[in-house]
Amino acid sequence: MLTFVLVLLMTIALSFLPERYLRPKTPQLKISHIILQALLVTQVFLGITLIVQRPIFAGLAVLIFLIILVGVSNAKFKALREPMVFSDFAMFAQAFKHPRLYFPFLGLAPVIIAPVLIIGLIIAVLSIEPALPFRWERIISSIGAILLAYYLSKKMALGLKLVDEPAEDNATHGLQNSLFAYTQQARTDTHRQRVIQALNDSPFATEPSCFKNTPPPFFTHFRDEKTNITVIQSESFFDARRLHPSIKSNVLKHFDRICSKSAQHGKLNVPAWGANTMRSEFTFLTGLDFKDMGLYRYYPYHFLSGLPISSIASALKSQGYYCVCIHPHHASFFGRDRVFPKMGFDEFIDIESFDSTPRLGPYVSDEAVTEKILEITQKITDKPLFIFAITMENHGPLYLEKITNEESQEFFIKRDKMPYFQGSDELAIYLRHLKNADKMIDKLTQAYSLSERKTRLCFYGDHVPSIPKIFEHLAYH
Repeated sequence: MLTFVLVLLMTIALSFLPERYLRPKTPQLKISHIILQALLVTQVFLGITLIVQRPIFAGLAVLIFLIILVGVSNAKFKALREPMVFSDFAMFAQAFKHPRLYFPFLGLAPVIIAPVLIIGLIIAVLSIEPALPFRWERIISSIGAILLAYYLSKKMALGLKLVDEPAEDNATHGLQNSLFAYTQQARTDTHRQRVIQALNDSPFATEPSCFKNTPPPFFTHFRDEKTNITVIQSESFFDARRLHPSIKSNVLKHFDRICSKSAQHGKLNVPAWGANTMRSEFTFLTGLDFKDMGLYRYYPYHFLSGLPISSIASALKSQGYYCVCIHPHHASFFGRDRVFPKMGFDEFIDIESFDSTPRLGPYVSDEAVTEKILEITQKITDKPLFIFAITMENHGPLYLEKITNEESQEFFIKRDKMPYFQGSDELAIYLRHLKNADKMIDKLTQAYSLSERKTRLCFYGDHVPSIPKIFEHLAYH
């Protein structure tokens, strides 16, 4: 029994060590934070010990998990400028179903070397450490201790004052405490009702032919014209010419041409950096402020899948529009197949419609998506049409793609004026895809100019690409 208690206390003490390497760094924790973390570690330690009956193994398992947790959070913060958040746990299944979208951002060491070391350590400890003798009193007392620790930790977590900004909350309360507190506070009826009220206040909450609230600016020009509407959410699109003067201006020549004729254009503030497409997507479709969703904003489709959600699609559908989403990826990704019908979309065209389409890089090209948009436009002629297209071509990680020196010259005034640094080829690869997004604008606008039905085009990027080395080297923030 003494050994058991000593291992538990040692595990609790060592659990604070990994967070010393957390970025942004956690400051000195308060007594209440230390107690909360101790309660959380106790629950996991006792739970594992109940299963394997080996306390040393349980202690090592807890510490390995915490090291991985901090490592993943740091890798995410480096790539996306956001540490790990509680909703990331809900994405773990997707990470294994679509590994290329996640694991390469962590680097080779965590993905390949770490699991080998962990498995080897687990086998070694399990083979050396003998199991504890079976005793009912110890099992019952462990279960009681877990329940008591959970009750106390939940009560403390609900009392934590969060600002709903992961980096700030981690710096105040610690990573483990913040993850647990976010999880608990997101489940409260008070928080859920706050989000439901925000959904009810959506500018797209409609009656048959009118908007509940003042329509967004995007609608003011043509809401009564019954024109076709095409919206392109372009993967990782932004004006990369701001990065360095050596980038040729003609990379986005069609974008410049259309901006000069547009009803509205300019820099767009989006709730994501480097990834998390769904956040920008959800914000655009619902017309809601990102922060109005509270803790649900980090993975809105997961938390809101059981609720009716007013959107631009439902508003247009109530006015007689046929609403189509086109996305050359799996419809089940982010749970879009469950949520989009509730948001008013009549049809979802996903990767299955692009199975025979050649890729540009690892993903379906913007050109193929353009062709699909024009195909649907020609097919649906008896109703006004709303198309929301989510592209994939420019999805990273870009360092897995290759580019020749000759091809990269196409994007720079003089390559030798662009300072070489590790990862600079990623910029040329990004510009290659960016130019294809620009061609998409040209092809769509040319086709729409010849169409009998008037069409309005909205084009925006969901976030900047995940190229942290380039941003750091060129001091882009």
